[in-house]
Amino acid sequence: MALTPELNNSDWVRLTETLEAFSQAWSSSSLPPSIIDFLPAHDSPHRNELASELIKLDLEHRWQRGLRRLVEEYSFDIPDLDTLLSVELVFEEYHIRKTAGDRVSPTEYFRRFPSLARDLDGMFRMDPALRSTFVQSATPSTTLQLAPGDTIDDFDILLTLGKGTFATVFLARQKSMQRMVALKLSADHGSEPQTLAKLDHDNIIRVYDQRLIPAKSARLLYMQYAAGGTLSDIIGRLKDSRASEWCGRTYLKAIDSILDDRGESRPTESEIRRRIAAMTWPQLVCWVGLQLAEALDYAHREGVLHRDIKPANVLITAEGVPKFADFNISFGASVEGATADASLGGSLAYMSPEQLEACNPRHVRNANELDGRSDLFSLGVVICELLLGQRPFAEAGGQKGVTWLESITERRRHGLSDANLRALCKSEAAGLDEVICRCLEPDPDDRFSTGAALARSIDLCLNPDARRLLCDTTTPWKRVVSHWPLVSIIIVTLIPNIVGAIFNFLYNRGEIQNLIPNAVPVFMRIQSTINLITFPVGILIAFWLAGSVTRATRVDIQSRMSQDEIARQRRRCLELGNVASMVGLVLWLVAAPAYPILLHAMHGDVPAAIYGHFVVSLALCGLIAAAYPFFAVSIMALRCLYPTLVRWESISEDELPALRNLARFTWFHLILAASVPMLSITILALSGLDRRTALVQLAVGGVLGFGLAVSAFRLLQQDLQVLMRVIERSAR
Repeated sequence: MALTPELNNSDWVRLTETLEAFSQAWSSSSLPPSIIDFLPAHDSPHRNELASELIKLDLEHRWQRGLRRLVEEYSFDIPDLDTLLSVELVFEEYHIRKTAGDRVSPTEYFRRFPSLARDLDGMFRMDPALRSTFVQSATPSTTLQLAPGDTIDDFDILLTLGKGTFATVFLARQKSMQRMVALKLSADHGSEPQTLAKLDHDNIIRVYDQRLIPAKSARLLYMQYAAGGTLSDIIGRLKDSRASEWCGRTYLKAIDSILDDRGESRPTESEIRRRIAAMTWPQLVCWVGLQLAEALDYAHREGVLHRDIKPANVLITAEGVPKFADFNISFGASVEGATADASLGGSLAYMSPEQLEACNPRHVRNANELDGRSDLFSLGVVICELLLGQRPFAEAGGQKGVTWLESITERRRHGLSDANLRALCKSEAAGLDEVICRCLEPDPDDRFSTGAALARSIDLCLNPDARRLLCDTTTPWKRVVSHWPLVSIIIVTLIPNIVGAIFNFLYNRGEIQNLIPNAVPVFMRIQSTINLITFPVGILIAFWLAGSVTRATRVDIQSRMSQDEIARQRRRCLELGNVASMVGLVLWLVAAPAYPILLHAMHGDVPAAIYGHFVVSLALCGLIAAAYPFFAVSIMALRCLYPTLVRWESISEDELPALRNLARFTWFHLILAASVPMLSITILALSGLDRRTALVQLAVGGVLGFGLAVSAFRLLQQDLQVLMRVIERSAR
């Protein structure tokens, strides 16, 4: 209740009693009570304040009961109504009507109360329902009025498609071209035509040209016609069905309903409508969001910020394709004469915290500080509203003006509420919940850096295999590898080498015991010496070759690296399996002749058979140790390290040769894993020695090892194919 501050306690009591009596009269009678019966005499103090409050209370009761009445109609009860009219009273009617579900727009109020239009505009900017657009600078109006049936210039006006505070959009026929266009009538103000003329994208409404009417200070902007309404219309019609029933067919049904309302014929069945019809609701939302993110990325690269992203500014074609429109308050840095401050605006419900601050005259933030990440925040709100049927930030009423603007900015700075987070997590959106949460981060640095990065993340939601590969950080072993990447690589490389070393030790010690028993103590010293040298050397080489890649996976290190440096580390990451394989193989091949040479030097004559046993057994163990670490390290690199190095804004087809090269090496190492055990068994069998135990060990170990290698091979091939498809799509 907005009463004047001069009221003392007794005045408050009398006014409150009168209002309670009026409300009781409404409750106790089937007929509306008369305001006249509750008003004091004309010369009573505070009569105007009481009359204003009675009108508000009467409006509320009437609209709740479906009894339509407007403020002007109270002149029958209160002849001096003109003295009572105020912005607060008119704005109260606006909210009561909206709450009752009546169709209402700021334009109607500007027409009904022209003397209050300026002050009403300021109130509508702070409207919690946020239907109107908040524009910082005053926008001139046009005196030109058009209606269906009119003809102007080259256009026959057929239908009103929508009205906003500063423009009206009509469906029109362009006579010279014999085509249907969307004709936007607005004041000749701003740089929207020049901005849109720069943009040529499948998901941005194409502007054909403009016609100026200087005598009326009017601009006619004619553009591509999207017959399927707006995304706001779609969201509104979703409420006719339960959220659990929403799917691609629901989306198409809403579009067809809009086409029917406009008298448009429904399109024939097409490939794109068949694809949409087969989508689940999360898939549909991803599909829409992906296209809008790509459109924003294109606009941002052209130097254009939209700054008024909301469902009403996303037009839908009859086929269901979304297209951005209404760049009326966008900012094109390369448009001559355009400045960020001159056209700053947006719809408050969809604004980022920093854009709200730039709109706040009390805040020091400047409009020039806004960048594309502000648009991405707004798009995140739109995607969330499409997914859930409601916006993620509920704006409470009860406050007006700058104070209210500051309160919603503060709430947005705190991020999503727990209730909204739970709603997103329950949406079964295949990762879209995480994408939305990142879009809505209060700090721009925590959001996606570009529309391309957002588009790729949404695309991953449509590709579960790719998302599992690039975004899954919940698997326990992945968390371990991500925390200790270098240690993990060394451990999985050492295990096959240690197994090979144990087998080699047992095998060759047995041969020495058979052929030169007195040389066993010397062999033991040589074994210890070589192992104490080769294993540490191998570990140091691994630190040297793999260390730069594992360090690059750290966020703090990456922040200081260029895109080219990160790209080099991605390619090196794909080579880690080969590095592990080659380090082990080289050390085994070096150790193979070292054993008999040292044995000969320390013991004396050594039979030639001993040379043969050492060289063959160590070489074979080296080949085995080369095959299995390759698969283990490659899987860890591809699933844990490579995703942390991916930057979609710099990804290109240059990544594909390294991936294809790794795919070829997986075949080579699979053949190696299969042939080496069989080769070992064949050599032992042909040697004529009675080594049944060794034969059994090699046979069993070879079968188990080959089985593991086959499984690892399939995982690697599958992951590589998924990754190559994703990169090929990203590079297009």
